Formats: sequence, structure tokens, C-alpha cells
Amino acid sequence: MSKLRILSALFLVVVFLPGIDAEGQEARERYEMMKMIRKDKFDLVLPGAMRDNNVDMWINVMQDGHTDALSLDLGVNIRMSILETTCFVIFTDQGDEGIECAVLGPGRGDPELYSISGSGNDLGAFVAERDPKRIAVNMSEDLPIANGMSHTGYLKLVRLIGAKYVSRLVSSGNLVTDFRVRRVQSEIIAFAKIAEMQRQLMEDTYRRIVPGVTTREELGWWVQEQLLDKGLLPGLVPRGPSAPRGRLSRRVYQRGDFLSWDWGLKYLNFGTDIKRYAYILREGETDIPKGIQHVWNRGLKAREIIRKTIKIGYTAGEMLGMMVKALEAEGFVYTPSDDVSSQYRDLMNALGDSDKSGFTIDCHTVGNTGNSEIELGPSMAPFRPFRSHLKIQQNNIFAFEFVINTWNPDTKSRMSLNLEDDAIVTEKGVEALYPHNDRIIVIR
Repeated sequence: MSKLRILSALFLVVVFLPGIDAEGQEARERYEMMKMIRKDKFDLVLPGAMRDNNVDMWINVMQDGHTDALSLDLGVNIRMSILETTCFVIFTDQGDEGIECAVLGPGRGDPELYSISGSGNDLGAFVAERDPKRIAVNMSEDLPIANGMSHTGYLKLVRLIGAKYVSRLVSSGNLVTDFRVRRVQSEIIAFAKIAEMQRQLMEDTYRRIVPGVTTREELGWWVQEQLLDKGLLPGLVPRGPSAPRGRLSRRVYQRGDFLSWDWGLKYLNFGTDIKRYAYILREGETDIPKGIQHVWNRGLKAREIIRKTIKIGYTAGEMLGMMVKALEAEGFVYTPSDDVSSQYRDLMNALGDSDKSGFTIDCHTVGNTGNSEIELGPSMAPFRPFRSHLKIQQNNIFAFEFVINTWNPDTKSRMSLNLEDDAIVTEKGVEALYPHNDRIIVIR
């Protein structure tokens, strides 16, 4: 039976089994899903990720009270211990026998995944017995997710393994990157589920707007309640379409408003990054103004060119160059953003009333945090050069994000739109994980 059928069968059992509390069913479904993901990742992805980066042993140092960014990936919880507060999660490449998984210290991992447990004080003997040539540890200058080890954790690691093995330590950044971006089928299913849930929620939220009545604050709180009802964590502040970040707003939605919404949800170990647009018709209008629709249509054309260009096997930098070349061949003008200054806007305004459309690109990896600055993986953007050397690998989930600017004849000014949906790159090219944003939502 295929994995997809097994997952479907599990879902039916969990949802329809009579006489069992529904909330408990959801809790078990999420637990079983994460367990299956970890097993597949350890069996199918981790060996290749370690060997491709010439790593014999991977030690992830964790401490009680200091949540590690890879806790959900590894499935290890720190137990309260009076004697020990530092835990070592260790993966050792044993060749044909696969990856040996161990937890030393006050940590608890699934015994079906971790065959060895013991005291953290035994780390030195454990490492010496296996005599690894290269040991990856969670310290990194550029990747926060691979930089979870504290200074005191490092001092304890050094003391336990000794100078011989300290000299063999390397950053786990590249290893963790490959471990995460190489997706297994169960991860793709889980991510697609939350992305589709978000799409429906965003579009339903827009349709709740009553022009001249609904405020951003009211809509933001309504969204928070929907998240709670779905068993998802709400944000720190209520957010809604066009709501300022970090601040409530009692502004009433008015006719003629062109609304944008950039948002992400978190589910299990995954995070999304999606945008949606809507327009509130003015009195007497029956459709979106032609100027806005023209700009939107140019964005859809650019998106199709980009979609046909992105392929696996190239570095992010190489692919960015290929996308720029493909768009320029169709008459678009590269107006790159540096993400820190007015460069993009200056280049956009320089085009004036030209019928040429300008563009900049920010196709960044997404999936486990939803945040483009934190998530591991290749970034096809002019302002993230430290991610440009990473290759676009099979099943890379990414934010299909770019900005288009076009002259709007109605307003006699250039209009900039940022289109973004999450997608996956396979050997076939870019594939959608849920219905992408093909139209502006009309609010009557």
C-alpha cells in the first residue's frame, strides 16, 4: 500500500471512529504524522545529507529551558533533571547499517527512532568508540536554525569530548539545510494541508467585509478566533487584510480600497507564507477598475514566465540569472530590490509612464518557519547572496514571490504588486500545492 493510501486510511480512522473525543483524535493524528515524518527523514534523507556533506557524526546540543529550533524535527524533549540539564542528540553514520540515533543526557526521544540512551557524561566515551573524522554541531554564523547551542553547552561539549575531537568539529549548517529541504512525501502532504487551510481562511475573511462598517481590528480578532477553533496558535496581535504589523487599527474598510494581506500559519513543524489581494467596489462599479486589472494581468504573465523557468539542479544564483534573462526576453525590465534602501522604488519610478513592466524577485525557501530570513535553503533574490550558492533540490518547497510594477493609466502613476504563493519544485518543474492566486477577490 502506498504512503498516501496509508495516510488517507489513518485520517479516516482518526476522524470517523465513533465514541472517541474529536479533540483527542486530532491530537493523535498530529502525533502520528510527525512520527511518520521523522522516521522517513531519518531513514531516507539523513544518510544522504550526512554523506553529501562529509559528516560522520552529527551532535545537536540541547538544554533544558532553551528550546532548540530543531526540537520538532528531531522529536526530542528535555526531561527535568536535577543532575543534568544538557542533552546530546547524536546521529552516527554506520555505512550499510544506516544511521545510529542516540540521546545522551536528560532528553527523551521515541524509542522506535532512538536505539541508544544514557547519561550525557558518557559522551566522551561514546564519541571515542566511534572515532568520527568530521563532527557537525549546531553552531552557525549565518543560519539561526543551526545555531542553537549555547556557550555553556559548547564548553560542556568541549570538556567531554576532548581536544582530539574538538579539532574535528564543523558547523551543521549545510547538513541541516539538506536535511530540511529534501522533503519526504508525508511532509509535502502536511504542508499542503495547512496551506490550503490558510487559502480558504484568507479568502473567506475578505468576504466578511462590509464596506463602511467592518474595521481592521474586528476582522483581525475574528481571524484569531478561527485559528483557535482549528487548533492553531494565534499570532501575538490580531492581523487582517492590510492591517499594520504590530498595531491594532480601527480604520473602517471603505469602497475603493485595494487590499493586500501577507500572512503565514504554523501547523506541526511547518509554516506558510502567502499573499492575497481584494478590491472593494465603489458605488456603481461592477468590476475591478481596468488600470488595476491591467497591472494584475502583467503580474500573472510574469509569474508564468518564472514558473516555466525554475528547475532543480541549479544554484539559487544561477536560477535568478535565468529568470531575469527570461523576463527581459519578454520585454520586462529588471528593477532589483536590495531590501534595505529605496533602490527598487527609484528604479521603478525611473520607468515613468513607459508601458514596460519592472520586476524584482524573492523566491525563497519556505516550509518549516515560513519566514524568509530564517528558513533554510536556496533563495533566488538579489539581496540574499549568502543563499545564492545553494542548489535547488528535488521537492524544494518555496515561496513563489516576486514584485511587478506597471503604469496604471487610471491613476497616472506606476503601481507595484507583490504576488506570493507557496509551491514545490520537482523534476517536472514548479508545481502548485493548492489553488494559486489567479484573481483579485471582489468585495461588493
